[in-house]
Amino acid sequence: MHWRRQHASLMMVQLFMSIAHSMYITLLPRQLSDLGLSAEELTTWTGIIFAGNFAAMMLIMPLLGRMGDRIGRKPIMLWSGLGMALMTLLMSAAGSQIEMAVLRFLQGCFTGILPFSMILVVTGAPKDRVGVSVGKMQMMAESGAVIGPLIGALLLAFLQPRFGFPVMSAFILTATIFVWRFVQDPKEQKLLAEVKTNLWQDFREIWRTKPFPQLMISAFCINFCLIGTVPLLGFFIEAADGHWWTGGFNIGFALSITSFAVILSSPLLGKLSDRIGALPMLTAAALLASTLSVVQAMAHSYTMIIICRFLMGVCVAALLPNVQAQIRQYVRPGMESRTFGFTNSWQFMGSLSGPALGGVLTSYLGIRGWFWALALVFCFSFLQALWMGRLVKETHQALPVT
Repeated sequence: MHWRRQHASLMMVQLFMSIAHSMYITLLPRQLSDLGLSAEELTTWTGIIFAGNFAAMMLIMPLLGRMGDRIGRKPIMLWSGLGMALMTLLMSAAGSQIEMAVLRFLQGCFTGILPFSMILVVTGAPKDRVGVSVGKMQMMAESGAVIGPLIGALLLAFLQPRFGFPVMSAFILTATIFVWRFVQDPKEQKLLAEVKTNLWQDFREIWRTKPFPQLMISAFCINFCLIGTVPLLGFFIEAADGHWWTGGFNIGFALSITSFAVILSSPLLGKLSDRIGALPMLTAAALLASTLSVVQAMAHSYTMIIICRFLMGVCVAALLPNVQAQIRQYVRPGMESRTFGFTNSWQFMGSLSGPALGGVLTSYLGIRGWFWALALVFCFSFLQALWMGRLVKETHQALPVT
């Protein structure tokens, strides 16, 4: 079937792009260190450069969504892939941290390839296969997130950091070639060339459509919690009792166990979502994530933290994929790219604000206070899911009987 070939190609795009993105985590600190930054400056500029990418993605996604509905998703993906490859290649020649920050921001402006890959999967898969299709995309993304830092570390063992950026660019270019050769826009997309509204009108229409406000807020909450926790986990794990090993392997294992859980559970939870529905899965995952945050706030044992991090990976596999599946269910034909674009913008807003507020909250409340804050945010996301269920039920009851 055509959608199976399309899905297989998009999975490879997801894998190569995720490898490239995660290599950056390994290469950037060493690159900045080689530029002569002090330890304090290194921490500050690493945060600024990472945040710049999320800020650009947050701002550009609604515009890219609008363009996707006008001219098709594949042209946006090709333009984004080529732009990202070029900006990444130029990073190897950056001579200061300011140049790196500017290039990272511009790289974020060419961010359409991964979001539009997910749009094509969600809108192209049969309705009874959306969950498992999105789950496999999540599995490939997490696999790339594991492979990328390993490749980056291997490159650093033999080369200067700046020589790693052309390798990153090659992975992005490979993903772009997959899009060019094997990805096609759906036939009905060509009938939707005229978009006569502006961005503000698009946003108002989407926001007034139930349950999109709740879905956008949920996307924000999920990424706020997940991305905001990443820079703090190392300190939390180091302070735990009963480490299994000596040295840094304790931190590496605790971080990787979450990714392993995502890879293992994403396809299985996708199949379950297709059977019982995306909303019940989203509701249960948000409740479990809130409970796990409470447990982590009180945990002192390394073993308990490992268990929580594994189960949190299961929650990750059930959260954002089911937000995407819910959007597919209620999106208006002809507004798919714009709707997903605004939702992705809220998601990137969470990615930007999570690490920033996480550092501030931790400085006042401590690392355990951060996990109590996560419990509240996940609980709010759980309440949003319950509200979505109520809105959907009311909408169905209001439909005329035929």
